Amino acid sequence: MSPTIRADPATIHPLPNGVFGSLNPANQTLNIDAGKMLIRSVISTIEPDRAGDVVVPKGLKNSEEYLLNPVVLWAHNRSQFPPIGACAWLDVQPQRVVAETHFAQKVRFAEDVFRLYEQGVLRGWSIGFVPRKSYRVPTSYGTERAHYPADHFALRIEEWDLLEYSAVPIPENPGALTVALQKGLVHDPKFRDWLWQIPDDRGGKLHRVGDVLAPLVQSHDVRCSE
Repeated sequence: MSPTIRADPATIHPLPNGVFGSLNPANQTLNIDAGKMLIRSVISTIEPDRAGDVVVPKGLKNSEEYLLNPVVLWAHNRSQFPPIGACAWLDVQPQRVVAETHFAQKVRFAEDVFRLYEQGVLRGWSIGFVPRKSYRVPTSYGTERAHYPADHFALRIEEWDLLEYSAVPIPENPGALTVALQKGLVHDPKFRDWLWQIPDDRGGKLHRVGDVLAPLVQSHDVRCSE
């Protein structure tokens, strides 16, 4: 039987063309080199997301193949925006996957995204992947377990292929993105207009990741094979 991956952008969620996304709150920026426009970050971790789903870092099977075309996107978006840069290297560890992103220079859009990380406005990263082997696990953990029904199951992705990873519009602090836009940190007009549509905790309460990525997610269930 094939488990159904729920259309929930705060956990493992379907993206167009049979790809899935995984945005875990534990994914974070580790180091920034402003001179070389490099960012080292955790793009995936073995820690359960808020629904209890797990993507096993050592399950990444195509790292060498990915590095032949190491594209890094903005919010898994291939149609509206160009890639923001390329992955310089991957370090697949037992507990996490660390990547170093070389942002495109002299490209206003990519420089805007880099600036938002450099200034501490954004923090999040998300992988776009295709599962090879997965199975259901009891959902006794997860940071927002109470939001799910009693029969909710979690997914454990044991083996997977990385197609891309993305910088994502998850602010470091409530209201940070709004302040950055008001200060004129974003120069690309199309990107600026896109960001103004993102919920940014204007009421001082942390928004859910699903509110941010919902427009990118298909409305129907997508299945992956065990």
